[in-house]
Amino acid sequence: MTKPTKEERKKHNAYYPSDTEFSALARLLQSKWREKKSYEPLKLGNFLDVDFAKETRANFLTEKIKELVTSEIKKAKKEGALIGEPRIWNNLLSSQPLCFNLFGELHYDIDKATTFFKKLFPGRVSTVERILFEHSPGRRNIEYTGDSSAFDVFVEYLNHKNEKCFIGIEVKYAESLKEETPQKANENFRNHETEYKRLTTEECFIPNAINYLQKVPLSQIWRDHLLSISMLKHSRNDYSEGFFVFLFPERNTQCQEGVNAYQKYLLADNKDKSKTGFYPEHLETFINALIETYKDVPDNDWTKELKQRYLGND
Repeated sequence: MTKPTKEERKKHNAYYPSDTEFSALARLLQSKWREKKSYEPLKLGNFLDVDFAKETRANFLTEKIKELVTSEIKKAKKEGALIGEPRIWNNLLSSQPLCFNLFGELHYDIDKATTFFKKLFPGRVSTVERILFEHSPGRRNIEYTGDSSAFDVFVEYLNHKNEKCFIGIEVKYAESLKEETPQKANENFRNHETEYKRLTTEECFIPNAINYLQKVPLSQIWRDHLLSISMLKHSRNDYSEGFFVFLFPERNTQCQEGVNAYQKYLLADNKDKSKTGFYPEHLETFINALIETYKDVPDNDWTKELKQRYLGND
């Protein structure tokens, strides 16, 4: 992938010197989408005026998704979930709005959600039961990971044996996996070392993997993966199977490099994901499956807009 030129980014109010190749492209795409909508820019074109963004919920693609975000933010404030304001409203580049724009309509239509996830994971999913956002089975609960980790999206489904199962999804967009500082990663490890060591077993990881996984840029992938592992070990959850999806754009080379490095510390090779429960997936695959799922639904142009906004023409 070629990084957009400085001149083009400046033309669209999207020039940020420290951007990676993909984050430069992603910022440019968001700024172009904003221009197409005739939304006024701030200093950087991927931002909206906060008051305007909150009032109109312009960061979201359909009315149902706007309603969902409003209700989820209210619920998050009661439950202590981490939905970042104001960035969810006014930062077009943020991955959290992407979560809702990608999965929000499926939250309301379980039949479509079942079709969608069957396309993505044939042979595993029989019926989707529900889709949740910013979900954790127990924040800061030492019976899980003890920390505040949560899945961006959580899918409960029944398999073909009619057993309750789950998919925990972490969504990345323009992130480089280096957003967390080494100091913060070290602090997390010190505070939750007992739980992390209990879950990083040789059933899934190679010996001494923890010495590397606790560090940036692998630390967040690892903690979310451990959360899914902890749910299978926790008897009260009653899940027969479950797995963790790390979802990111194919052209985000930083995320791909992180995934490649992470897989080196897994006991099973990538051909047998069922042993590790770690499924790296590309955003392109999910968006194309969504377009296919809704192809016969009238007025479903939002799926094409979703692809154009987040991936561009390629």
